[in-house]
Amino acid sequence: MHHLFGLVLAQRDLSRAGDLFSLDDAEIEGSLSEALEQIRIISSSADYQTNDNDQAVVEICITRITTAIRETESIEKHGKALVALWESCLEHNLKPSGKDEDTPHAKIASDIMSCILQNYSRPSVMALAVPVAVKFLQRGNKELCRNMSSYLSLAAIAEAELLADHTDAIVKSVLQGNSLLLRVLPALYEKQPQPMVHHLPELLALMGHLQPAEQHHLLRLLQLMARRKELGVLKECIPCLLGLVRDPNHSDIILNILTEVSGYDPTALAEFLPELKEIGETFPHLVGQMAKIFGAVGHVDEEQARKCLMYLVDQLANMEHSFHHILLLEIKSLTDTFSGILGTQSRDIYRMSNSFSAIAKLLVRQLESSSTPSAR
Repeated sequence: MHHLFGLVLAQRDLSRAGDLFSLDDAEIEGSLSEALEQIRIISSSADYQTNDNDQAVVEICITRITTAIRETESIEKHGKALVALWESCLEHNLKPSGKDEDTPHAKIASDIMSCILQNYSRPSVMALAVPVAVKFLQRGNKELCRNMSSYLSLAAIAEAELLADHTDAIVKSVLQGNSLLLRVLPALYEKQPQPMVHHLPELLALMGHLQPAEQHHLLRLLQLMARRKELGVLKECIPCLLGLVRDPNHSDIILNILTEVSGYDPTALAEFLPELKEIGETFPHLVGQMAKIFGAVGHVDEEQARKCLMYLVDQLANMEHSFHHILLLEIKSLTDTFSGILGTQSRDIYRMSNSFSAIAKLLVRQLESSSTPSAR
């Protein structure tokens, strides 16, 4: 170890600690891991939490070490010693006392954290750091937890695989109120879906207490589940989704989720048609996605087809031109599938006029004059 580092740490010499900053980074780089180990021993002593001198020496030394690591880009060389000191903080009290003042070991953890976790794009460093970082989420220091969550979010973007083994702990942290980590759930779901599937009802219960951006992260998770056809859990979500769909921040993604579900299990949405109809009429700009949902549900059976056709035809008569094509496609698909609804007139109706409003009137007349088999 460099003689000045050795002197400062061996004698806890606060008067000489500042001199460490007069040394070149390259001059002390080879001593950093050994210095970190000495700091770990000092900070683990029985009287450290009450010894102001030792705390000040440690704080200065850690600042000098982390600066040198950054400047010499030697995090991969000294990462093991840095993480060992960081992890040792978990053995001590981290909860703020009094006026939110950090404990001595919470200060060490905070000072080291950014040096380690700003290297979120280096897999070798993250492989050492992530298992320790996740442990800090459960230790009751809100500021540490908040900062840790921000870095873990970046790590999930760079290398979600490293967080996958800790998905359960991350989900539990979210459920305990750490909403910052909601943003990592979609990335983790791709690697480790089961914890999120298992806790989905509890995650949904958070929805009303979240900010719009946080709600969006949770909705992105539901969208991924819809694509994976997690139907058992998604059925529970539909009432919650319908409650949020009127929010312009979320209407698009929610209807995309419902459209996805209607594609492989239209019966799951059949009972919600009245509410969907009311939403579609209140928010005309959503009619394109609504048409796909009604078209899918209408293929369940002829009874559903008639219900859905009445909505689709009504929209055809009242909507602006840009939606006519998609509405007509869904209408034609249903009347082709259930040819008995329009009978032999089906083809003639679509051919006889270039006016969508005229087609709509003819379809309404035919739907009203025909009856379901059960009514005959």
